[in-house]
Amino acid sequence: MSKNDGPSGPARRAIVRWAWRLFQREWRQQLLLMALMTMTVAAAVAGASMAVNASSFGQDDFGDANSSAQFDVTTPEVTAGNLAGARARFGTVETIGHRSVSLPGSVKPLDLRTQDPNGTFGSPLLALRKGRYPVAANELALTRSVADLLGAQVGDRIVLDDVEWAIVGEVENPNDLKDEFALTAPDDNAVVDSITLLFDNRDLAPRSGPPAASDANTEFHLGVMSRGSDGPVAVLVLIAATVAMALVGLVAASGFVVVAQRRQRQLGLLSAIGATERHLRLVMLANGAFVGAVAALIGTVLGVAARVLATSAVESAANHRLGRFDLPWSLIIECGLLAIVMATAAAWWPARSLSRMPVMAALSARPTRPRPVRRSLAVALALLGLGVGGIAAAHPTDTTVRPVVLVFGMLGAVIGVVFAAPAAIRGLAVPAARLPFAARLALRDLVRYQARSAAALAAITLGLGISISVVGIAQANEYRADDGNLSSRQLVIRVGEVRTATDPNLTAAERASLDTHAATVAATLGKPTMYTLDVARNPTDATIREPVAQAVQTDPHSFRFVSYPFIATPELLAHYDIDPATINADTDLLTTRTDEVTLLDFSPKSVEGPAPDASNRVQVVDLPSYSSAPNALITEAALSRHGWVAARAGWLIEMDKPLTTAQIAAARSAAADVGLAIETRSTQDSLATLRTVATTSGALLALAIVAMTIGLIRSEAAADLRTLTATGAASHTRRTLTACTAGALAVLGIVLGAAGAYAALIAGFHSQLYKLTPLPFAELLPLAVGLPLVAMTAGWLLAGREPRTFSRQTLD
Repeated sequence: MSKNDGPSGPARRAIVRWAWRLFQREWRQQLLLMALMTMTVAAAVAGASMAVNASSFGQDDFGDANSSAQFDVTTPEVTAGNLAGARARFGTVETIGHRSVSLPGSVKPLDLRTQDPNGTFGSPLLALRKGRYPVAANELALTRSVADLLGAQVGDRIVLDDVEWAIVGEVENPNDLKDEFALTAPDDNAVVDSITLLFDNRDLAPRSGPPAASDANTEFHLGVMSRGSDGPVAVLVLIAATVAMALVGLVAASGFVVVAQRRQRQLGLLSAIGATERHLRLVMLANGAFVGAVAALIGTVLGVAARVLATSAVESAANHRLGRFDLPWSLIIECGLLAIVMATAAAWWPARSLSRMPVMAALSARPTRPRPVRRSLAVALALLGLGVGGIAAAHPTDTTVRPVVLVFGMLGAVIGVVFAAPAAIRGLAVPAARLPFAARLALRDLVRYQARSAAALAAITLGLGISISVVGIAQANEYRADDGNLSSRQLVIRVGEVRTATDPNLTAAERASLDTHAATVAATLGKPTMYTLDVARNPTDATIREPVAQAVQTDPHSFRFVSYPFIATPELLAHYDIDPATINADTDLLTTRTDEVTLLDFSPKSVEGPAPDASNRVQVVDLPSYSSAPNALITEAALSRHGWVAARAGWLIEMDKPLTTAQIAAARSAAADVGLAIETRSTQDSLATLRTVATTSGALLALAIVAMTIGLIRSEAAADLRTLTATGAASHTRRTLTACTAGALAVLGIVLGAAGAYAALIAGFHSQLYKLTPLPFAELLPLAVGLPLVAMTAGWLLAGREPRTFSRQTLD
């Protein structure tokens, strides 16, 4: 073999054949590395697939159309004009009718939906789960949740809206599994409250000139909603693939550093007979390619199988149905190919270091002297700074994400952690001097073998960092104590939806009857404090439209709805410690919002749109931010100024302690008996589950990496263990060595992983830092304390066996 043989000469083929035979011979020694890489690839493939499926755009609003519009039904003439104008402008238009009917004990009314299952655009919005679709009058198909609420099943008969219906099927919206409705047979003459239009306007030419006569009553140029782009999904694909492949690369690197140490004498002997540095590197690169190919193939198959088996869980997270084999195949293939590339690349660095070692140093099989960490620490800090800056500049929590900047920022942070690992390992030498013999030897052994220890630590850090990041993101999206619809101590009794509050023309006796029913519901909770909630309505509107609303004007012709303010009764003002004397005489609205808001009267004489209150007399006060509690109040002076009247909307219940499940169930049952409904604090069980799964997965992955590292390190330190045993070291000494090694790596991984994760989270949420507090101690503390304890316990229990022989390892 000549030193002048190039990388494409006969020597290269010989080296590759030798590497393949060596891989076949030593596959048992590399089994642990291949197993962990396989698991990592499988997790990357399954995780990336689930993330893309869960975030992909469904068709919950549009079906096969790309646009939709909705309008309230007022009179037959106006409805006919709207439909004619839509068909003249957009061509084929599919209509879906909606009518709200009340359900006993439910806050939200039931959507009685009239839709053709075989419609031109809307067929993807319907799926039959059981029975058949309604085809005749007085036939219904219910979604699962509505059927459970009503206690009905296929074949039963129920009464809704004073009409007896036969239940003939169970249906769902496969693109929005939380969509609750009852389906009736298609009927163009059905009585509905509103109509949804589905149409395709992608080929519609821009309009010019005055509108046609048929468009007289059509405001679709203001109300059309178009299907969004797949930009967020593409961003998620980039993020998932980047993080997954970085983890695969670090796991591979941590293993190949140990493999390179094992082959040090073999490569030294190969160099002694004439192999060049290129040939020596090729041995390790070929081995990396072989290991990566095996791990990529098996891991991809296992990842796909895991995604297929987890279809139900992914559907629940995605909130829409998925085909069992509805997978992002291009992403899966890319992950498999990138796994091979990352494994090969991970073998390059140790191969480069070994190829430069002197022959005698390689033959001695002694570890190389640890390199100074000052330079790597400076590089780590610089990369972390650039990475955190890139994440902040990418605006990941905004609607306009910069994906390329985000990916490079994440890569910078990950590589920064890799360069910080050697300094963290070197830091173990500081406490080692004050520890007992076995613990001191374990820590100094990690420092002695700095290269492989740092690679393993980097992999552990990234695995834990991913887990902690997911926990932090879930925490940021959960309701804070002052977020959500209500606090845990509040309950709202409703007459119905706020937008359909009671008729303002109720008699005093009718109002008293409602108050009595509400008091009956409140009595099931003991002796709570109850406040009446009224909204403002225009008494001149015969159709009883929506109450007066708080809105923000977005342009000269459009408003964005904010909330329905309640009337500032003396009881509510006293409850929120607002002194009536501090309210200006000309104030109409008390609100916590500091931007420019206005009041909208949705009861105009014409159908052209809501009429804004031109006075816009607003005063900022301190009110709670809960969406269903009073967060804005209309003054009683405003009622007389504008001619509005009070309409009963509900009652607010305040408790001294958080409501229990039993109390909520009793209140709901009592409300259903008297024709009312209750609302309590909404839960976010899916986010809590996500935090638990992320914590568990991160801990298991970190333990697997620790186990692989300990197994490889201790297999390479067999000669040292033989020496210790021969000099009289007992089994507890060997156990302590392994336990301290595992515990040290776990503790350092927790510290670096948490620091890196929260550095990235702070950058991502820099404009909303309050969302990151309080810290999720319920998940972080078990991880910080439990992971090192489990790692040390496992290391103690699985070590301690005396070596079978005290002879030295032969030279291969």
